[in-house]
Amino acid sequence: MRSEDLRGIRAALAQGQAEHIGVVEHPRLALRRIPPDAVQFQVILGSLLGDGHLIGGLGDRRLRIAHRRERFDYVRWKYERLGPFAAEAPRARDLMVGFDTVTHPLFDDLAQLFHEGACGEDTPPAVMRLLRPLGLAVWLADLGRIDLCADRLARTQAVAVAS
Repeated sequence: MRSEDLRGIRAALAQGQAEHIGVVEHPRLALRRIPPDAVQFQVILGSLLGDGHLIGGLGDRRLRIAHRRERFDYVRWKYERLGPFAAEAPRARDLMVGFDTVTHPLFDDLAQLFHEGACGEDTPPAVMRLLRPLGLAVWLADLGRIDLCADRLARTQAVAVAS
């Protein structure tokens, strides 16, 4: 925000022309209103098709990412892609390494999409329509079918692959 804008706001408050309201919100709650970008969405979708799990109930769902310890670099790559949606840095638990995301309404929507295909279909058609090359790559990397060389994937390439 520019300094003249701040001066104008302060002046309006001082003259009683504007109402000052105190809004204090926990950052994790604020993140619930931010939609993931295309890369983040594809990492989420590919993870759910692979080894990722939704945990929690309606209104409190989050994504849990967990892989074997030797896949730490891959987990770190997912953590870096998900950015502010990651609740904490990856940490080791027993033979696994992983992290949880913050809760987000998107996970309630995705749970519904995946639940619709739970009656006999392997992957719901609605999910397949949302999948892009990056999501497919994450899915296959989760299954161990390919090795995702994240350090070679430039940011511009990641955006192109996500669309």
